[in-house]
Amino acid sequence: MSMDIIQECLAYFKNIDINFDLLIIADTQNKTTKNNNYIVHTDESEFFSRREFAEIASTLFYIFGYAKVFYSELDFIKFVMDEHPSSTECYIYNFSRDGIAEGKKSLIPAFCDLCGLKYTGSNAFTISLLRNKWIFTQVLSNMGILTPKSVLYTFNNHNILEPFLDTTILLKNIHESASIGLLTDNKIYLTKENLKTVDMTLQRMNTKQLLIQEYISGLECEVLVIQFKGKYYALEPVEIVINGNDFLDSLTSNLYNYSFRKLSDRLSPTVIEQIKKQAVKAAQILSIKDYARFDFRIEKDQPYLIDIAGTPYTIKHSSVAFLFENIMHLDYKDIYKTIMACSFSNYDILQS
Repeated sequence: MSMDIIQECLAYFKNIDINFDLLIIADTQNKTTKNNNYIVHTDESEFFSRREFAEIASTLFYIFGYAKVFYSELDFIKFVMDEHPSSTECYIYNFSRDGIAEGKKSLIPAFCDLCGLKYTGSNAFTISLLRNKWIFTQVLSNMGILTPKSVLYTFNNHNILEPFLDTTILLKNIHESASIGLLTDNKIYLTKENLKTVDMTLQRMNTKQLLIQEYISGLECEVLVIQFKGKYYALEPVEIVINGNDFLDSLTSNLYNYSFRKLSDRLSPTVIEQIKKQAVKAAQILSIKDYARFDFRIEKDQPYLIDIAGTPYTIKHSSVAFLFENIMHLDYKDIYKTIMACSFSNYDILQS
């Protein structure tokens, strides 16, 4: 099924009349300017390294020929305000991720909608929603998606922790990417004697609130969901094999100390199908556009949705690249052809 829909996407891409310039927005570690005092920048680990961006940019240049790169959101906005490109002259491939809190990835979609420009990925509302783990988990759990039991915690609010006593919990940032600020000691076996540890972690992470979430043991996987011609399709789940730890903390993530394998080699077809159905249902509820990645933990054959990436990494060390290259045996460039085919097809439906 996965191969069939991807082949349909690739066939659709072949018929796209590429008579436009591709405008790429990507924050990178050495190129994105940080001398604007009025901008609060995201963690450096969120930006692409030189090698990572070279993988992406070289592939997009190969596919489209003409492309212009903007290394900050403000540079792109200034270009549009100065040059007034039309929607027929350009298409925006959006990798932007600078800023903080829920709106960090929403600026470019909102601006493009304002200017009538077409872009890859979800709109500003959906992208912002996906940044707030507390809200989207509450929405999805109320709609029948299994998520870890969670609460919002503020300093010294120990009463709210009573349902978690004598269980293992994770303390997470509410708005940031899942691994930012996450150390090994963010996983705690909570007792009455160590409640203050939660307050100490909150202070270390320099935030007013934390998401307290029950820890789900078991396998972890990532599922790419695409929206093609308005319909959602979950592709094959990819297991995350974490080296030296039982969850993806900041150090493990930044050092890429993890690898991938096909989840269906480890779990039954019934469980795999359940994971894919839950991912598609979540995408439908949240009105994902084009693509997104859904992350699960599987405990006793029950998949728990733990995070969502609205613009997931598609670098060569990513579950998306592993899926295309090692499971579906396609080329790396087919990732970007598929995403563009999804984006074009969904705009076609909106305009029809």
